[in-house]
Amino acid sequence: MLTRLKILLILLIISSLSACKMDFNGDLYTSDLIKVSEEGSTLNLPMEIKFQVTSCTEDLNELNQTLDSYFLEYNFINCKTSEDFTDYVTSKVKVPLTNNQDSFNKSNQSLVGYLSKSFENDSRINVYLILNKSLFNNLSSYIENKTFQDLSLEESKFQLNLNNDIEEVNIEVYPSYVDSKPIVWRTSYNMKKREIISIVSSNVHAAHLELNSWTPIFYINMQN
Repeated sequence: MLTRLKILLILLIISSLSACKMDFNGDLYTSDLIKVSEEGSTLNLPMEIKFQVTSCTEDLNELNQTLDSYFLEYNFINCKTSEDFTDYVTSKVKVPLTNNQDSFNKSNQSLVGYLSKSFENDSRINVYLILNKSLFNNLSSYIENKTFQDLSLEESKFQLNLNNDIEEVNIEVYPSYVDSKPIVWRTSYNMKKREIISIVSSNVHAAHLELNSWTPIFYINMQN
């Protein structure tokens, strides 16, 4: 009986590692989002990423060198075991904030980024997470060849810390977790100057990002 339990435990562990995952944590500022949307410039913003590995005791040099080619800047911080007993490499990177996804894709410099975009006859500034599908497929192939695991965004966590550095502003957030509270409807928030809210995307958003290379997070109402 004990042997069977051990085998079952091993199988459960193997199944839990059937897909390799990445987590993303970045800061956004309302003034940057407005400026990029209106002026068409591109800003490179800091982000922290966590990449699942088999063990922190393995040689991580090749992995870090590989990840370095998927971001504008890449700086390894550490490798630690998380609360779910999975080991993660943590790194600081930079990713672009742009108003043109085609330019983002053509530059081929960053795996992920932000899109801040307004449309004609619409006062809203729409904010998306975007994915370079070509880079994602290349990284996924590399991971599969090295570990026999798929790279999946479906279980990934995207946390955006939105800082309001202008006067009071109204935003509408799509279903997600806002300040650790789940919202199932598009929800309005009035943010005072210097107020910060944390938005963690749902698994649906992550799956949509992987499939379609973009997913909506929130929008800013420029006219209340």
